This record gives sequence, C-alpha cells and structure tokens, in this order.
Amino acid sequence: MSRVTALGQRASHSPVGTFLVVLILYSGLVATALYAVFGADFPGLAPIPYAWAPMVSAGVTVWLCGESVRDWLGQLRNLRAGLHWYVAGIGIMMIGTEAETVVAALLGADVAVPYAPVGQYVFVFAVTLFLAGALEELGWRGFLQPRLQQRFSALPASVGIGIVWGLWHVPMILAGAGDFTVFWEYMLNVTTQSVVLGWLYNNTDGSLPVVMIAHASHNMPSVGTPTGDAPAVFTVLSGDAVFYLCCALLITLYAGSQTLTRDGSLPDVPGRLGEGLPRRGPRAD
Repeated sequence: MSRVTALGQRASHSPVGTFLVVLILYSGLVATALYAVFGADFPGLAPIPYAWAPMVSAGVTVWLCGESVRDWLGQLRNLRAGLHWYVAGIGIMMIGTEAETVVAALLGADVAVPYAPVGQYVFVFAVTLFLAGALEELGWRGFLQPRLQQRFSALPASVGIGIVWGLWHVPMILAGAGDFTVFWEYMLNVTTQSVVLGWLYNNTDGSLPVVMIAHASHNMPSVGTPTGDAPAVFTVLSGDAVFYLCCALLITLYAGSQTLTRDGSLPDVPGRLGEGLPRRGPRAD
C-alpha cells in the first residue's frame, strides 16, 4: 500500500480530523514564516496567505478522500440563492458592525461620521472577498458545516465551527493583524456570527457566494463612531456582540436547532451523496 493510499484511507475515515491537522500544520508554517520575515509588525496585506488556511485544508482533505474537488469548488457557482438571502447576509453583518452607532443615534447621542473615500470601502471589500477572509468560507462552511451537521445538529455544528474559527485567528491577532479587547467577548462574537453564516449556508442549499459576501461585509470598516454617552450595556458587551447574539437566538427559535431551516432540509456534502436529512428540491428562482 502506497503512502498516499494510506493517507487517503485515514482521511476518508476522519475527514474533519484530517482538515484540522492540515489547518494546524499550514497555519503554523505560514505564521512562522511571517514572523521570521516581518516580526510582530505585519504590513497590511501580509497575513493574506494565513487566511487561505481553511481553503487549503479543505482542498487537501477533499483530494485525499478521493472526493470531487470540482464539486467542492462548484459551491462557488451556486449564485441563484434568491436576492433576499444576499440582502439578509449583508444587512445583518453591516448592522452588527454599526450596532453601537445605530443605538447611540436612536437615543440622541452624538455620532461622528468621519469622511472616507468610497474607493477605500470598495478596495477593502474586494480584497476580503477575492483574496482574504471570505475565502475562509471554502473551509468553514463549504467543508466543515455539511460534514459536522451530518453527525450533529446544525446549531452545535455552527457553534463548534465558530470556536475553531475564533481560536484559529488568535495567532494573527496577537501578532497585531487584528484586535480584541476581551477574549471571551471576541469568541462570543465569532461564534454567534458562525450561527448566522450556518443559517445562510443551510437555507441557500450551500450557496458559498451568499456566505462569502456576508463575511466580507462584516470585515468592512465602521462608518460611524458614537462620541456621546452610549447605553450602559455596551460597557459589558460590545454592540456587535449583543446584536449577533440576538440574531443567533432568534434564528434558533425561528428555524430550530436541528437544521436551522424551516423545512428541515440540509445541503448535501459536496462531492458525495448526503446522508440523513432530505435535501431541498430545485428552486424556481
């Protein structure tokens, strides 16, 4: 038996474990290389190869399992999810980013809206969508989500992905390529976002464009900043964490924790037939 065949058998037996091993190895190598070249002061676009780790890990695992890499990547062609899902994803993520500003404005507090060229927002969105953070979704939702929710219900699967997602970011954040003030709040934020993205993925029959655009929308810089007194709750928990937590709770109550869908269906695992709950039929839109 060749070494590749043996690796393939192990990967097929435990695809999620294989994904996590490749993720750790790739991320560790890239992080070490970045530290060696730049130290702790990374230029703006330097961490992009680190952001490819979930995508690379998923691709390697799909290949080792002998599944269809073409079908896995084919999720990127699933554009016809319905305009309302794109609007929902963008709206939730952008409102979350601006939650404290929106609440402060509604309560009559002063809000600063610094001028920023439209081109700056377009550039950040395009880089995130096509080169950086949004590509993570090929691993988080495009690989882990359908596999984990074949064994567990969709809510625990989404929460588990959120925990891995948050912990995976920590090396780059500690190196200065991001920030958080309170670790548990950051993890709550990422985990509740993962529930929202899992809901979008399941309800669009595995449409990665919907999820990736939502992800990129969250990474946009904030438009406004409260300058007056903010509600006391924001001294305990940030506005975006409060908003995403509320969204995750409402989604779970409305759609149910089993599938996060009203019709009880789940998208198939890309590249092979799904196991368990029925798949949603073809959409008219």
